[in-house]
Amino acid sequence: MPVIRPFRVTDIEQVIYISNMSLKENYDAELFFNISESWNGTFLVAVSDNMVSGFINGLMESDCISRILMLAVHPDYRFQGIGEALLKNFTAIISSWGAKKILLEVRPSNLTAVGFYRKRGFKTIGIVKNFYSDGENGIKMIKSLPDKKGE
Repeated sequence: MPVIRPFRVTDIEQVIYISNMSLKENYDAELFFNISESWNGTFLVAVSDNMVSGFINGLMESDCISRILMLAVHPDYRFQGIGEALLKNFTAIISSWGAKKILLEVRPSNLTAVGFYRKRGFKTIGIVKNFYSDGENGIKMIKSLPDKKGE
């Protein structure tokens, strides 16, 4: 299994590479640095074989709602549990901050990602028209998190 840890500035080249290989949008380093600075603790990387093999980032939209912005795994490391490990670690962090729900948008054409999220309890709640820069819609999905025991 990979080691999951917070994003570091030195990870940027590998994160951009994975992003460009995995996501249709092309993001520059500044966006990743802004996410890291603004939402410290919710930008995680998976490290396998001494290299970044995947990443997740997100934010708290409110006191109880979190949003996943991006989740991507290097093509050579897919279907090895890395995405699930990233999602579990992200969920644990935001749960500790009081999140009760996680929102995200995903391309309907990305059937692998849609299936990944559905298998992990995310439900479709709508379509966002022209969500992506190429005009593709986004599927809006949500997952309710279990209440913490003893609170």
